[in-house]
Amino acid sequence: MKNNQPGNFFRIVSITFFLFATQLLQAQVDMKITKHYLNIPVGVHARMKLVQLQVNGKMKREFPVQLAEDSISYWIFIDVSEFKNQKITIAAPAKEPWLKRIYQDDVINGADSLYKESNRPQFHFTVKRGWNNDVNGPIFFNGQYHLFWQSFPFGLSWNTGFMYWGHAVSKDLLHWEEQDPALMLDSLGSPWSGSAVIDTHNDGGWGENTLVLYYCCYDRVSFKQVQCIAYSTDGGKTFKGYIKNPIIDSNWEMGTMDTRDPKVLWYEPAKTWVLVLFEKDGMSFYNSTDMRNWKKQSHFPGLWECPDFFELPVDGNPANKKWVLHGGSTNYFIGTFDGKKFTPETEKLDYAEGVNENNEDIVYAAQSFENMPGGRRIQMAWGRIFHEGMPFSQMILFPTEFSLRTTKNGIRLVVNPISEIDQLHKTEHHWKDISAQQANDELSKIKAGPLHIKLKFTIADGNKLSLRYQGNEILNMAAKDFQPGENEIEILIDKTVAEFFVNKGERYILKQLIHKKNDSSFEFDSEKYGPAIHSLDVYEMKSIWNDK
Repeated sequence: MKNNQPGNFFRIVSITFFLFATQLLQAQVDMKITKHYLNIPVGVHARMKLVQLQVNGKMKREFPVQLAEDSISYWIFIDVSEFKNQKITIAAPAKEPWLKRIYQDDVINGADSLYKESNRPQFHFTVKRGWNNDVNGPIFFNGQYHLFWQSFPFGLSWNTGFMYWGHAVSKDLLHWEEQDPALMLDSLGSPWSGSAVIDTHNDGGWGENTLVLYYCCYDRVSFKQVQCIAYSTDGGKTFKGYIKNPIIDSNWEMGTMDTRDPKVLWYEPAKTWVLVLFEKDGMSFYNSTDMRNWKKQSHFPGLWECPDFFELPVDGNPANKKWVLHGGSTNYFIGTFDGKKFTPETEKLDYAEGVNENNEDIVYAAQSFENMPGGRRIQMAWGRIFHEGMPFSQMILFPTEFSLRTTKNGIRLVVNPISEIDQLHKTEHHWKDISAQQANDELSKIKAGPLHIKLKFTIADGNKLSLRYQGNEILNMAAKDFQPGENEIEILIDKTVAEFFVNKGERYILKQLIHKKNDSSFEFDSEKYGPAIHSLDVYEMKSIWNDK
């Protein structure tokens, strides 16, 4: 039938769309839960749909997902073990056949290839499925390391209104076992970034040695950002929200919704808890003795979100300590702290450099571990790198150790890979006093793959140090970028990232690895004008996923 009436045409289209939408809103499937997981098919070109899990008509979970409509791009999973032996209803604005492809199992779809995927980093932590961003609340607790992060397990890009806290544990900072989410949505909204502490003296009233999480909660309707508490009395396996959340609501006072990312620590000289909170244009400092009621003491402008705050000795001297305050980027200040106010003694500095394909800093939202054995200050950071063709996105960069060192430019924060990396060494190769050409002849015998490289060299004025991996340049530095005499570089190369630590961490440089041009491994691209190599140590690396 031909219709030449525009008004009728739009009415028909509107009615058709309404009927289609109505049909989708009514779709649901029922099942009795007998397995651990629901496996859910995702289509990367499908429209995002809000899926609900209901029990006896009451909504228990709600999350957005690109539920596959025709072809399936990859599978995600959710843990539904809490509903075992109960009948659940899965409802979504979708056609029933799309929902019926969701199935339950005791293993996740793709478990046979998990951690073996083509672009899966082999000694950097990545999530099983979905998206990660900010590192949250890393802490050593009850003999193991706990790592939390901002997680969107339902797709490959974040969704601010539906973030979770992912959770993994490790005995050695290298091999991580992903756990069930530590925090999910509640009546206040989505749990955004924060920190973790151990309440050793029961200041909060939840029991001695309780693991306490401080986090921002974001309401996707009102856009409010308020600060909340969750705590664990079972060793970090499960967390319960504090009944009087939120503990800080400063939106009105600050005249902004940007109030988030609480960093909490114990300040021994004043016997007080300190909370550093990003508010509006910088970091506010709060005090508390009971972990619940907080009083603002000061505000320090000039840094943006995700604060970390810690004290370190200068040049290893415990009699000379300074405080380091940094935000979400790699900007930081060095100064003093009296328990209430931070006073900077330097200008704004940076401890890392390097951008991804979108011209964003690769290093972002780093946090350091609380309660570290030996007083070490170990940090892990969100690595803003997309992994093409993978059922996961982004990564956590390799753990690094912070220290303060006096340099020709003054006291600076330096960064080095943790010493535990030696445990991942597999086949070793060592050479001394060779040219770049000789080095390339030897390096050509090593297959491309995850590597740890240590290089000591000198370089003449006017020459350069240019390095390649799989045919792509990964570093290009001129002689003027180095100090006179001998220099050294430590390099980590994994599937999608290269990390460079120049002269014991005085410069920390990152490079996203793009599509390979050939199958060559690491090599020098400066054979004629390159460095004089004093020593070159190359270690082929074990995988953290299958190295038990």
